Amino acid sequence: MSCNRGIIVVLLVALFGLNACVAPPPRERVVYHEGGDQQQSYSGRYCHACGTVRDVDQVEIRQGTSGGGAVLGAIIGGVIGNQFGRGGGRAAATAIGAVGGAVVGDSVEQGNAQAASGYAWRFRVELDDGRWATVTQRGNPGFHAGDRVFVRGDHLEWMRNR
Repeated sequence: MSCNRGIIVVLLVALFGLNACVAPPPRERVVYHEGGDQQQSYSGRYCHACGTVRDVDQVEIRQGTSGGGAVLGAIIGGVIGNQFGRGGGRAAATAIGAVGGAVVGDSVEQGNAQAASGYAWRFRVELDDGRWATVTQRGNPGFHAGDRVFVRGDHLEWMRNR
């Protein structure tokens, strides 16, 4: 029965450890800026997702780490290490597993953060219905201030009738 309690405790600790894995929001720094004519208008068909690019910025995105990878790695490594040895040997194996798991978990989290960092383009679009949309995407297929675009989810597309 105590084995089941131990497993439940380990699972609860791992569940709460997963909450620490949520990465903080990326930090952006403007690297390039291109502004457009704010008075330009479009006299055509009404479209809720259609608009005109008014502002273009190239931003650097830096994804940070939360430390959750190290925590979760330590928990998993400690649980695995606890399966080996007896007495003092088991305690040593648990400690070694926890330290090794923390190192591996932190390394994985840092690699993921580095892969998520880089440069992106941020577009401010004045939509035809008067609202504004801000879209940040990795690539810029050549959009400039004044271009007519269609906002599709998290990216921009050219209007068919440019």
